[in-house]
Amino acid sequence: MVFTLFLSACGTIKEHTHKAETAPAPVMPVPTRAQLAWHDMELYAFIHFGLNTFNDLEWGYGDTPASTFNPPHLHVEQWVTTLKAAGMKGVILTAKHHDGFCLWPTKTTDYSVKNSPWKNGRGDLVRELSDTCRKHGLKFGLYLSPWDRHHAEYGREGYRTVFLEQIRELTSSYGTLFEYWFDGANGGTGWYGGTNESRQIDPQTYYRYHLGGELLRKNNPDIMIFGGTEPTIRWVGNERGVAGETNWNGYDYAREKHYTQAQWGMSDADQWLPAECDVSIRPGWFYHQREDHQVKSAAELVNLYYKSVGRGATLLLNCPIDLEGRIPREDSLSLMAFYRDISHRFTDNLIAGKAKVRISASAVRSKKFSAEKLTDGDNETFWATPDSVTAATVEVTFEQPVVINNIMLREYLPLGQRISRFSIDFERPDGSIVKDHITDSLTTIGHKRLLRFRRIEVKTFRLHIEESRGPVCLSELGAYRVDEPLIAPEVRIDANDSLLLFARDPDSELFYAIDRGVPVRYEHPVLLPDSARMVTAYARRIPGGKESKQTVKELGVSHRFMQIKEDLGAEVHRLFDGSGFSAFRLPDGVRRLTLCIRDRQGQPAAMAVNRLVYTPDQQRDARGHIQRYCVLSEGKILAEGEFQNIKNNPIPVEIPFSKAVRTDTIVFEVLKTVDDEPFCSIGDLELMRAD
Repeated sequence: MVFTLFLSACGTIKEHTHKAETAPAPVMPVPTRAQLAWHDMELYAFIHFGLNTFNDLEWGYGDTPASTFNPPHLHVEQWVTTLKAAGMKGVILTAKHHDGFCLWPTKTTDYSVKNSPWKNGRGDLVRELSDTCRKHGLKFGLYLSPWDRHHAEYGREGYRTVFLEQIRELTSSYGTLFEYWFDGANGGTGWYGGTNESRQIDPQTYYRYHLGGELLRKNNPDIMIFGGTEPTIRWVGNERGVAGETNWNGYDYAREKHYTQAQWGMSDADQWLPAECDVSIRPGWFYHQREDHQVKSAAELVNLYYKSVGRGATLLLNCPIDLEGRIPREDSLSLMAFYRDISHRFTDNLIAGKAKVRISASAVRSKKFSAEKLTDGDNETFWATPDSVTAATVEVTFEQPVVINNIMLREYLPLGQRISRFSIDFERPDGSIVKDHITDSLTTIGHKRLLRFRRIEVKTFRLHIEESRGPVCLSELGAYRVDEPLIAPEVRIDANDSLLLFARDPDSELFYAIDRGVPVRYEHPVLLPDSARMVTAYARRIPGGKESKQTVKELGVSHRFMQIKEDLGAEVHRLFDGSGFSAFRLPDGVRRLTLCIRDRQGQPAAMAVNRLVYTPDQQRDARGHIQRYCVLSEGKILAEGEFQNIKNNPIPVEIPFSKAVRTDTIVFEVLKTVDDEPFCSIGDLELMRAD
């Protein structure tokens, strides 16, 4: 009897030891091998180039001749070497945008490079770029717009065959592709072979994405697919390059109530559909000379990196090609400075391989999964807790106090995403505990979580995993002292013409200058004089004195002088308060605003004006954006047109007038709203002076 009990106990111990030495069971869903490789890319480039570049458009109508595509000094080698030096792991090219113009000599249409003067019609840009990417060790991907505003058969059976044939050409002739993009813009007005009409389709069935998916995977079994009905990754729900602070890799489109849900993912979805953050280095996706001064700075790109890669997503950064056929100098300089920054800031992990650092965990599955695995530099090893433990603490203690302001975390994703809530507290050298130093929402971790906070001197810090979907599996932990880039302040002019400055760095002081005046330290809102035409502002770090780039804001007609003729209530002043977040919603059916310029006595005061700046509603899930518009003065049309892609990219847009006019009244008419909403919501309006 005793011997039997002994054998039974030995068996129990052996079973327990075996479980402890094996990894935890996966928590579904889990990524494929190809998805894991895609996660590791983290940063890659988008290239928008085509007829739109030479016609100064974002969404071509499909009616501009192929002969307008003629870059005089196209230099694909410059694109690729620049992007590689900027840390990009791959490149995705817009082989065909909505205008239908193809950058390869397709057999499916004459609307392509073969009928352009570039290289006498013998060029193939897809071939040049794919070959050059492989030469320099970058992965290559393609974007093919399903919507074709040029093709006469779009919306009919004929184009369905054309579309699949274009996929076949691109996926069988240009080598291995790492990603393929099906844009979500579908149907609407277009040239369509000269009919100039609107055509609507059901994208879920018309394009036969299931057949397209088969073609993609035939020659590229590990390809990532964006869009359509066969996705392996998801759009993040905005074109600002920002993922949610909570970002689950699971997603279920059948349960999606609004596309912006994609920022956060779903914790209980069955499919692994990680988020890709797409954003342009300029306001637009294609090159426009007027945006040369609006290239995102290195500091702004670093900020986007933290809000995308640093929240478990990837960053697809668009770099438009200019009229010469090159990445512009301004863009290149910003890209290089950005990569220098992010490549240096995470080189010295203050807790990795340091003899004078002690790391321990409150629960460990076994020695194979010890807390030391968090700092061994190997993403294939990880700290894990026993099956019954879903909350645990890691403690890091330094022999001597250190100053840190960045922490990096990484889950072991082959076994699924688990952690849903965590916290970090810091113990100062005097023994005091600081619990709320990090202001981010500390929920998910995923592929990578980067946390930035004000510098703090610590002797110990503790990572508390508070909630997890199963045993904790964490593969990496890093602490860093980073010299953060100093970002220029945000400048806003409110409804009373008061200057408001907002610091983007907590350890800085702000300065401003009106017109060409001497810079003054900003301490509180400043009432601007009526004569002011421009405000310049910058930040200065404390201590050290390092200064940011300047924010320059041109001032329009004084907000105090602007009135709306229509009786729309007291809140109409929000149209002129300088903030797109305090949007004003026009009553249903109201599509006309009469902007009146008045002096201090309320009398008409004519001024020379030459453009109107429209800022869409910036609130989350905003609706009622303006799509088509008309601007008039004294019955004469000054401007009319369409805001292309305003739904996905709701940035401030300038409406230039055909000529400057001296007037006290401007009429702004809304001809169509996005998705034909019955109402219109406007974030802000600013009438710009010509003198």
